[in-house]
Amino acid sequence: MIIFGPLERFGLQLRKTYVKGLLHGHFEQTAARCAAYPVVLVAQDSTEFEYTSHKAAKDLGVLGRGTTKGLMGHSAVAISPEGLPLGVLHMAVWTREAAQVGQKHDRRKRPTEEKESQKWIDGLRGVEAALPAEQRVVIVADREADVFAYLAAPRRPATDLLIRASSPRTVEVDRPAENGGVLRGSLLVVAISAPVIGEMRVTIPRKPGQRELEVTLQLRATSVMVQPPRHRLAEEPDTPQKVSVVCATESGLPVGEKPIQWILIITRAVTTRDEACQVVRYYARRWVIERWHYTLKSGCKVEGLQFDDATSLKHALALYGVVAWRLLWMTHLARTDPKQPASQVVNDEERAVLEAATKRPLPTVRDVVRAVAKLGGFAGTPSMGEPGVKSLWMGWRTLEAMIEGYRLALRPFVPSIHAFPMLRG
Repeated sequence: MIIFGPLERFGLQLRKTYVKGLLHGHFEQTAARCAAYPVVLVAQDSTEFEYTSHKAAKDLGVLGRGTTKGLMGHSAVAISPEGLPLGVLHMAVWTREAAQVGQKHDRRKRPTEEKESQKWIDGLRGVEAALPAEQRVVIVADREADVFAYLAAPRRPATDLLIRASSPRTVEVDRPAENGGVLRGSLLVVAISAPVIGEMRVTIPRKPGQRELEVTLQLRATSVMVQPPRHRLAEEPDTPQKVSVVCATESGLPVGEKPIQWILIITRAVTTRDEACQVVRYYARRWVIERWHYTLKSGCKVEGLQFDDATSLKHALALYGVVAWRLLWMTHLARTDPKQPASQVVNDEERAVLEAATKRPLPTVRDVVRAVAKLGGFAGTPSMGEPGVKSLWMGWRTLEAMIEGYRLALRPFVPSIHAFPMLRG
């Protein structure tokens, strides 16, 4: 069952769809996969699903500055520390009314629960509801999540938040004993002037038109007390939050070039180089949810769905979210652990049909993934490398049709009088 909840945002009633019921089984299986790891990462992020060209679709909301139509989505995807997608733990889809466009200037007059930033707190609650209390988890988010109410939201002892800072929040830092007192200043300034504790090499995933980069980052870290906003409402959180700040800045660049710089807030102590390196690696895993969005849109092509109402689209997006996870999971396994047995990604029936179609045994994950992708048009030449999610999705659809034919072939045929009118009477 889909759970609909009226949500007061921007002074308007919105109908936000939580898919706890529809995806309950998947959430449970994801939690079971998470249990295999001492700590798991969960990336939270939002995206837009555009359906402007679907003229007949009813009840769509506005996107961007109000010139396009569609649905807003916010999800949380579980990831192993090594980057393996483990499944979806939270998903919400809603419509944004036209009257909300241009109201950003008066956001200070509304409590967090009436703003779109409430989605981060909803995501935190959804993740904790899906996972057992003892599961250690680090919830990772980009700069949009730099919201004090989210940082101050109640959470379990085993849950930590990791956020990329964007706001020059006021923080307090304990001075060394010889100086005494407390230093008060901007978080961003404090971060870039914190003590250097080491360096690390990281690989930056490629972006459109750019190649993958390997860079050296200089690491700084310090502990601060983040102060609540001065212009908060009376009902908003007002307790300073103790966090660690890690500043990772690209070094060795020619003069004049802008370095990569991440200023990260985490709700745990970071005092050593190894701890700071771990925080940076955790944040780098956030790109998995961006790949999940890419798989939904470019692989599964969910923005081409031809439903004529927003509710049906919301239901479909929830189910395609699981499909996108499985495609991403298979792609990752094939590239990082290709020699695992085929049973990791297909059942006996799926493997039997694939082997019959390819006329050869498929013992490993890599063999299966390449066979499925070839059904979707992947040529498989050495120069092409490993298949991507587009060909894998097309191949999986073909495989599903083949499996249905396989089942029909095994089913005993019982003639029906309705199938042969000439036998009647």
